Amino acid sequence: MKKFIILTLALVASIVSGCMSDEEFLTEKVKDRVTILNAFESSDQLLNTIYTGYYDMSELYFPNGSGMGVRFRKTAGTDIFDGKYQLGAGEHFSNIKGAWSTDKSLPKDFWDKFYKIISYSNLAISQLDNVEWDSEATKARANAEALFLRGVCYLRLAELYGGVPLVLEYSETPNFGYTRASRVETYNAAITDLKAAYDKLPASLAQNESGRASKWAAAFFLSEAYLGLGVEENDSKADFENSAKYAQEVLTNRPLMTERFGVRLPGASGENFGIPNAFPDGNVYSDLFVSANVIRPENTEAVWVMESAPDYAAYALNGGRRFNNYGLSPSLKSRVWRKQFVESGAAAGPWATVSAKYGGKTYPAINGGTGWAQYCPTNYACYFNWEPANNNGSEYDMRYVEDVTVRTKFICTDPNHSLYEQKVGWDETDSTDPNRATTIFPIFYKETPFDAWDYDTQQPTSAGPYVYFYRHQYAARSAEAALLLAEAKYRGGDTAGALQAINIVRNRAQATPFTTIDIDIILDERARELLYEEFRWATFLRMKPSEWKHRIYDYGMYSARANTPVGWEYRRWADFSGEIEWNLWPIPQTYIDLNSESDGMPQNPGWKE
Repeated sequence: MKKFIILTLALVASIVSGCMSDEEFLTEKVKDRVTILNAFESSDQLLNTIYTGYYDMSELYFPNGSGMGVRFRKTAGTDIFDGKYQLGAGEHFSNIKGAWSTDKSLPKDFWDKFYKIISYSNLAISQLDNVEWDSEATKARANAEALFLRGVCYLRLAELYGGVPLVLEYSETPNFGYTRASRVETYNAAITDLKAAYDKLPASLAQNESGRASKWAAAFFLSEAYLGLGVEENDSKADFENSAKYAQEVLTNRPLMTERFGVRLPGASGENFGIPNAFPDGNVYSDLFVSANVIRPENTEAVWVMESAPDYAAYALNGGRRFNNYGLSPSLKSRVWRKQFVESGAAAGPWATVSAKYGGKTYPAINGGTGWAQYCPTNYACYFNWEPANNNGSEYDMRYVEDVTVRTKFICTDPNHSLYEQKVGWDETDSTDPNRATTIFPIFYKETPFDAWDYDTQQPTSAGPYVYFYRHQYAARSAEAALLLAEAKYRGGDTAGALQAINIVRNRAQATPFTTIDIDIILDERARELLYEEFRWATFLRMKPSEWKHRIYDYGMYSARANTPVGWEYRRWADFSGEIEWNLWPIPQTYIDLNSESDGMPQNPGWKE
C-alpha cells in the first residue's frame, strides 16, 4: 500500500487590524507552525483521533446516504442475502464472477477502511507522551482504546485476506516495499493488541460512554481471534481453549437478557408518533432491538454498540446522524396481483394504492416504510432455516413470531380490492417477471420497523415520512459470544460444553434445544440469532473452506445448484455451476502495483493479478 497514513493539517490565522505592524506580520514564527510534533496540544485532541477511528468503524454498521454502503457487503453473496435480481445487473455477489475480482471495490473498500482506522490508532499511540493527561488512568485507557481498534482491524484483515502487512507504528514516510506477514502472525498481532486493551479497558462504561469499548468487548474479539488462529494452526486445542475462556468471560459478565425490559413493556405509558409505547405482544428479542433499549444500562447483552444518534439535536442540524433505510426493506409498490386475484376497479397490486387510513402514501409505516429492496435475503434466511424440519423441530421460536419479530405478509392498502386490510404476500402476488421476483420478502423487526413508532416523521422526504429511523446497532452481543463459545468447545472436542453453550441461545428463544452439534448447526443458529448483524464473510473465511463453500452452493441466491432450496419461483439467477476457486478475498491489485520496491505482496491463490 502506497501510504497508510494521510495527515491533513490546517492552520487558521486571525488578524485584528491595527494590532501588529507589517514587519511583525511578515516575520515567520516557527512556533506557530503546525507539525506532527505540535499538532496535538491537548489530550482532548488525541482522544478525538481515537473517536474518529470509532466513527469510521461505525460505517460498517450503517448504510450510506443512499441506503447502501459497505455495511451490506459484509454479508452479500453468502447464504444470507445478495443484491436483488435485475436483468442485466452485474453486482450479484454469490455468482462469484460479476462482482468479484482483484480490482473491484468490495475487497478494496474494506482494506482501505481497516487500514485507515489502523492509521488513526497508530497516530494516537505515537502522541500519547506528547500531551498532558488529567491522570495516568485516562492515558492508559486512551492507549487501550487505540489498541482495541487496531486489534479488531487486524483480526478482520486476517479473516478476510489472510496475512497482511503489519503497520504498528506511525510514519509520515511513504513506503513502497511492504511485505505481507503470515496469517498466523496477523492473528497474533490482533491478539497482542486485544490482550493489551483487555488489561486496561474498564469493565463497565458510564451512561454517556456507550459506543466506546469495554474489557468485555476486547474479550469478545479475543475469542473470535483465537478461533481463527486455532483453525489456521491445524485445529490447535490450546487456541480453542483460549477462545472458550474469553467467550465465557463475556457471558459471565454480560449475560443474555432473558426477561422483557425497556421502553416498550406491556404496561408502559405514553406514545411515540401516535403509537403507544406499550407493546404487549412483544418479547425479549424484540426489546433488544428497540433503539433506546440497545444502550439502556440494564441491557447486559450489549457488549459493544454503534450509536446512531448520540446527540439527536446536534446531529439533526447537519444531517450527520447514522440512519437506517431502504436497503433490506421490500419494494412492495412494484408488486402486482397474480391473475386469480386481479379485480376490476382495483389497482394493479395490493400496495400500488394506499388509503387515507394508512397515510395515503405508497410507503405506509405498517408495511415497513420506504423500501428499495437493494439487498434481498435468501430463501434460506427468510423461510428454510425457520421451518420446524430445519430448526430442530421447533414449532415456536421467538425470533420468528409474526408481527412481533418478523412480518411475512403485509396489509393490502387498496380500499377498492376485496382483500383490503387483509394480510397478503408472496402467494397472492406475481413473481414471473424477473425484475419483480425478489422485491418481496419478510421484514425482521431488528432491521426494519413495523409501524410509525420507530420512524423519524420530522424528516419527511419525497418518498413520504417513513424513510429514516435511527436505531443503534450491536457490534458485539452476548448471544454471539455464546455461539463463539459453542464453536470453540466443539472444535476443542468438548461436545457437551458446545451443546450447553449453543442452548443458552436456543433456550432464550424458547426453541427446542439441540442434542447434537456440528459446524452446520452452529452456522444455522448464527443465521437465526445474528441475521443482519454478523460479519458473515468474516465468519466464513476464518473457517475451513469445506465448512462454508457448500453453503453458498446450496443457498446462495445466484449460485445455487439445481434442485437446492434456493426457493423463489423464478430461478433465472441459478447460473453458476463452477467451483469457488479461492479461500480468501483478494489483495486489492492497486496496492500490489504500488508496492514497487518489494515482491512481498503476492496475490492470494485463486485470483488473477
